[in-house]
Amino acid sequence: MIEKIGFVILGALLSWLFYFIKRRVENKPDLEKLDKHKKLLDIHKQMNDQDISIDGLAELELLLTGKAKAINQKNIALQAESAPLLEAGEIENLNQIELNERASRRVEQAKERMQKAIAGIDSRVGDFESQSLMSSQTEWESYSISQAEAAAASYREATIYPLIYLNELESLINERTARLQAELDELIKLGN
Repeated sequence: MIEKIGFVILGALLSWLFYFIKRRVENKPDLEKLDKHKKLLDIHKQMNDQDISIDGLAELELLLTGKAKAINQKNIALQAESAPLLEAGEIENLNQIELNERASRRVEQAKERMQKAIAGIDSRVGDFESQSLMSSQTEWESYSISQAEAAAASYREATIYPLIYLNELESLINERTARLQAELDELIKLGN
């Protein structure tokens, strides 16, 4: 008889325990939904406090993605604008020194385009922005040299090292120029 009472009590306890576990599992998605809605409500409140609308966020997204597209298009245009290192049929007539000299000229041309973009931006911004631009340009130049050296490092002892170094440097300069030109276009669009 005591065994029967024990089994009944054990059964009741297990039923009670499984019932609460089941309720806990069933409520978890609801709690997650509540958390999500609370976060969205907080974001909405912050947007209202800062006078930001959904349309404003959409405009910001369009501006950012538009700027990225503009940079990419300018980079492609700059790459296409660069004279080819080899003309058709020249492969047999050029030695490594001549290829290196051509690559060096291409880097100088790319630097000139970059300097024009920097000058355009510099003429349209104030002193603080100008100093910031020049500081970032100095840092970028150090980075680009280090990156080009790293890209060519495994060829350090070969005659092709300067060509690989210069090609990487030109590519980095063109990327930087594309960003600077996109920035310049934005300043011009804003009337600066």
